[in-house]
Amino acid sequence: MEVALEDEALLQAAIIRWRKDPVLFVKQVFKADLTPKQIEFVRAFQKNKRITFRGGTGLGKTFTMSILTWWALITHNQVQITIFGPNQGNLKSVFWKEVQSMYGRMPEWIQSGFDVTESKAERKDAPKDCFAEWKLVTKENVEGARGIHKTNNFVFVDEATGVDREIFTGALLNILVDRNSKLCLVSNPNRINSFFYDTFYAQPMSQQWTKIHGLMRDGRDYINNPQAHDEQASSYGAITSLDYRSMVLGEFPLSDSDTLIPREYIDTAIENPDAVPAPNVPVIWGLDPAGKGRDKAVLCIRHDNKMLDLKWWDKTDAVQLSNYVIDQWNKTPKAMRPAKIVVDGGGVGHGAESILRAAGLPIMSVQFQQRPTRKPDLYLNMRALMWVECRDWICNEEYPVSILNNNLLIEDLTAPNYWEIPKYKIETKDDIKKRTGRSTDFADALCLTFAPSKMMLMQSSSNGGKIDYDPGFYGHYE
Repeated sequence: MEVALEDEALLQAAIIRWRKDPVLFVKQVFKADLTPKQIEFVRAFQKNKRITFRGGTGLGKTFTMSILTWWALITHNQVQITIFGPNQGNLKSVFWKEVQSMYGRMPEWIQSGFDVTESKAERKDAPKDCFAEWKLVTKENVEGARGIHKTNNFVFVDEATGVDREIFTGALLNILVDRNSKLCLVSNPNRINSFFYDTFYAQPMSQQWTKIHGLMRDGRDYINNPQAHDEQASSYGAITSLDYRSMVLGEFPLSDSDTLIPREYIDTAIENPDAVPAPNVPVIWGLDPAGKGRDKAVLCIRHDNKMLDLKWWDKTDAVQLSNYVIDQWNKTPKAMRPAKIVVDGGGVGHGAESILRAAGLPIMSVQFQQRPTRKPDLYLNMRALMWVECRDWICNEEYPVSILNNNLLIEDLTAPNYWEIPKYKIETKDDIKKRTGRSTDFADALCLTFAPSKMMLMQSSSNGGKIDYDPGFYGHYE
């Protein structure tokens, strides 16, 4: 940095102290005191690789991130700090404005060592090796989040609930291979179906993250003023509302606004040890076929209140898929063979259904858009019937249920939007795929197990024999 000779030794000694103690850095450089929650945040950032901070309003999250940006830039060499977010206006007018404001509060002898523009801050003595910048990131420009590597590579993601999973899995998580890298996510917790939520609750991934949770009352304006806190909190509505939970309690909503299955019930059901199937209830399989594209063919095995297994295959035709299913049937003990194998009979499923039926398996074919087989006054089609009954199964608080801890299944279950009037209607697979980038194959396989009525299942008896399969005989389906 360009400082007077008499200040050089002073600065280097200070940098050593500041790097070890970011709270001291704030006091001496900015003449500011941090709240206990802000101190928790800066300590977590200093000592950990993966940091995730959910909090209500008024905590000074942006202020603290801007301080950490300057702490990293001043006390580290070979450092790049990148601030990503889904909203350019917020990045430029809120976050970067705070960075510029803190720059103006520095002592002149430190300030003179930096150049600060509308999107970047650089150390004058090493502009290519020591800098901070903000970048917009969306699904349309994932490339902008790739290829960031430095000895000290620090990444903040602001408004993290608004950043798509693909950006994390396809780009941002890659920075963690660097020796001294940090990935820090910060957001109001206003959306369940997000990577940000997963850093708190998805197992086992969330165990890798250092978690910080702040309430509105932890903010500087409210710590010693409970009356002001209560007055402001009341403006966010009922305590169960999305705004109150997110902005006041720093908690995620009970469910995303139009999501059919609330995430909290899904989390409760994951590997629930209290779910014990009734021995007199038959097993049922659900098969969601897929062709040669990106979607997966998925087989779900459910016994009463417990999902037992999921099998999936890529790029299968009808013969290949049928072969896999018959093999699974033959491997299954007679007592655990399904009373019904429910197959989505559309497209590739029609061929698989025909092969499996000819092989002697107890096949039930349904198509998602067909008229519901029961309660037609309540459901628009079979898709609605199966998804709503699956929801009721997961959300029923009278008895425990268990699903597998499979991230794709969990994402699928939280994906569809729905409408209740005039009848239950569930967002189509095609619309979900356009919105999220992939199909809900895993959840659809589970939902297919709810197609038969209880009476149909109890009247069915599984085929006890082994199925012989001759691929050549069914070759006309290839």
